[in-house]
Amino acid sequence: MKFSNQNLKNINSYKVSSPKAWNFVNDPEVLKLDWNESTVSPSPKVFKAINKTVKDKKWNWYPDINNTLLLKSIAKYSQVDDSQVQFFASSDALHEYIVRCFISTKDRILTITPTYDNFRAVAQANNGNVISYPLDNNFKLNLDKLNDDLKLIKPKILYLVNPNNPTGTEHDIDQLEKLIRNNSNILFIVDEAYYEFNGKTISHLIKDCDNLIVSRTFSKAFGLASFRIGYCISNKSIIDVLNKIRNPKNVSMFAQEAALAALDDFQYVSSYVKKVNNSKNIFFSFLSQKKWIKPFFGAGNFIFMEIKDDLKDRLIIFLEKNKVFIRNYGHIKNTENFIRISIGTVVQMKKVISLIDTFESNHSPK
Repeated sequence: MKFSNQNLKNINSYKVSSPKAWNFVNDPEVLKLDWNESTVSPSPKVFKAINKTVKDKKWNWYPDINNTLLLKSIAKYSQVDDSQVQFFASSDALHEYIVRCFISTKDRILTITPTYDNFRAVAQANNGNVISYPLDNNFKLNLDKLNDDLKLIKPKILYLVNPNNPTGTEHDIDQLEKLIRNNSNILFIVDEAYYEFNGKTISHLIKDCDNLIVSRTFSKAFGLASFRIGYCISNKSIIDVLNKIRNPKNVSMFAQEAALAALDDFQYVSSYVKKVNNSKNIFFSFLSQKKWIKPFFGAGNFIFMEIKDDLKDRLIIFLEKNKVFIRNYGHIKNTENFIRISIGTVVQMKKVISLIDTFESNHSPK
């Protein structure tokens, strides 16, 4: 296309999940386990807040562009000052603002891979020079070695997801803090989309480090994926820069009200997280007994696994026929035989367990 951004010529697009599950959106039997969304509805308080918004709010107005109540609520939840948080129309939107604010032509951006790929795509589209730094064969990261390698690579920005998606890798907070402190000339983007599932954060570091942005979302544990709302935690100077180009009208009135209500009922979220972590243990134990499956236990609401004996595609098709949708990672180098399955409640995962057993009996893998 002659009018397109020339940076797009050699960029691989971010590969989204299959839309097949939407064919069964009103079917109570469907299990959408491909995008790490919550597998249950959000807090009842969210529904009450939305109903009230429908009745009482002015639909003909733009949404609140400086919702101080929401900012205070996010800050309280994050244990930081109001001036150290800002909300966005999803963490993806935050990533796009970060790229536009802090990346210039040919700036080096280091990403720890395999990982969530949207940041890479957006950075390359803005002419950033994205460099992959791979995890080892067990999907672990040697942070001491990375610290040494940074002296040679000299990136302007380092993007790291903790816990990592899709591998579930949990990076040690103390070592990560040491890395950030030792490299004050690098801007660290730590994506904590799955923070609620392991409860470990690096956000305390923003109080005395000016080279850190923590990215979070309401799409996972809070169950608000369809509302598209996320937020960042950082020092005031970085947030002031982001606010220079942030379009405050882009976070809908409904998303703001939903986030407020969800934060007001964190007990509901906490209960769901406990259920997911419990069923994850059960599901991982089940997978570990299968000789044709090699699961990697992780700290998010999902399990990454290698499927042996060339059975991956057949398993995906079999599960889809039974209205269970999972994520195929065949498009990424070195994970061609991998899938990722989001974790739901025990009842939901027992259904998946039963289906995998049925598949095994029909295909007799070794």
